[in-house]
Amino acid sequence: MATVAAPIDATSTAAWKALEAHQEKLEAEGIDLKAWFAADAERVNKLSFDAGDLHFDLSKNLVTDETVKLLCDLAREVKLEERRDAMFSGEHINTTEDRAVLHTALRRPASEKGQLIVDGQDVVADVHEVLDRMYAFAERVRSGEWKGVTGKKIEHLVSIGIGGSDLGPVMVYEALKPYADAGISARYISNIDPNDLAEKTKGLDPETTLFIIVSKTFTTLETLTNAREARTWLLEELTANGAIRAGRAAQFMPFAALTGYYELVRKQEITVELKCELTEEKALELSKKLEGLKRGDLVRVTYYDTYGYRSRTGILDEVLPAFKLLKLRDIAIDFDDIQDIELRGRA
Repeated sequence: MATVAAPIDATSTAAWKALEAHQEKLEAEGIDLKAWFAADAERVNKLSFDAGDLHFDLSKNLVTDETVKLLCDLAREVKLEERRDAMFSGEHINTTEDRAVLHTALRRPASEKGQLIVDGQDVVADVHEVLDRMYAFAERVRSGEWKGVTGKKIEHLVSIGIGGSDLGPVMVYEALKPYADAGISARYISNIDPNDLAEKTKGLDPETTLFIIVSKTFTTLETLTNAREARTWLLEELTANGAIRAGRAAQFMPFAALTGYYELVRKQEITVELKCELTEEKALELSKKLEGLKRGDLVRVTYYDTYGYRSRTGILDEVLPAFKLLKLRDIAIDFDDIQDIELRGRA
């Protein structure tokens, strides 16, 4: 794929300088929206535009015909139209990471499968394969086919995210709330303050509550911290309710709705491997290993998860002592859960 040039710095263009001069002129003359409407009966028509199903009325903004013209000049000088077309075609316009910007593909209909091939991948087909799985899962939850760990229907959903991973779901939920008909309420956690999680889980039944973790990379510290706290709340509340026994845990199965499978799961319990406390000598050894690691190192980490110990080999992203986290490219591991680290390759 052809190399895409880095974006043009808008502030270095002639159009930017013209806009600065225009701003100074408007301020000197006095910016008066009421006076602009009084002086130009066609202001609404001149500053209204249609694009597809959208109608834009800029007349109530602090702009003039000249402002709009100069903004368009700036867009052309930084080659905005060319970069827009490059984005839609899947070119690597993200020059810092050398990859395509594909959020626009999320809105492409299934009929366009095969029309956007990026780095050998049929992007539209990939998107709709995931969307189909999401719809199928949502329908199983809504219908009651997908149940909580003790077999009860899900009645509460708690979404954990931050930034766009929180604002988007909240906006859609609030907009469509009048049409909700599955008997499921939703709450949203986006604040790393523990009080937020405590308030949002207040009064919830852990046997009928489903947590959804929203993240693009699953390395966002605030989201991971809240997810760990939510897991702790869930297990502690289930134990307190007698739904699971201390030292043992009922199996949390994402495929419990498969025919005949859930009944099999209900008859089984998985013994949780107890977490071993590190000796002082071992803890010091791990501390020295952590200090010696560098970004890009290939490491094998043995750590404690919900049900026992497991190992993961991957590229080290960063070590964050302040948050007590070690981040690989696809996972973040709490220092307190690490049992051993083995350096497999140097960056």
